[in-house]
Amino acid sequence: MARLFAFTLILLFSGLSEAKLSVGDPAPFRLGKNAKGGEEIILQDYTGKITVVHFWASWCDYCFKSLPAMEYMQEQLGLANLQVISIAVKDEPKTVNKITAELKDLSMVSGVDKAGKVMESFGDDYMPNVWIIGRDGRISAQTQVKNDDDLKKAIKLVEAAIRAK
Repeated sequence: MARLFAFTLILLFSGLSEAKLSVGDPAPFRLGKNAKGGEEIILQDYTGKITVVHFWASWCDYCFKSLPAMEYMQEQLGLANLQVISIAVKDEPKTVNKITAELKDLSMVSGVDKAGKVMESFGDDYMPNVWIIGRDGRISAQTQVKNDDDLKKAIKLVEAAIRAK
């Protein structure tokens, strides 16, 4: 019994208990708070659409390049098929709103994960990163966005998810 308890403690403190989500896994239910209104962002509100969850932070240089690309993707692929939810991690709503105000007529959802718990629930800590959730609420793809080629890859993954029925 003592060995089982010790093993459990080791798992808890080693980070092994925080497994990264994989393709086919159900996506987390709660996706943070809306940066403008403060209401909770719930994945099921977008059932039937491909949902792109984009994690970024105000202190992350490449995040600023990926943020307009996420809005452009939302505009080009349309609200009928897709909902982009761009979540600022460990940022304040005021900061997020100031940054996203520069993107005119924002059609993607701008969220905040002040404590980093939402990103933690996905099991990834690299920013920016993109999670693509299928119409069924399950992870269909994921990619880290380190450069322009990764950003193009993310867009192609989203387009493929939309084409898949």
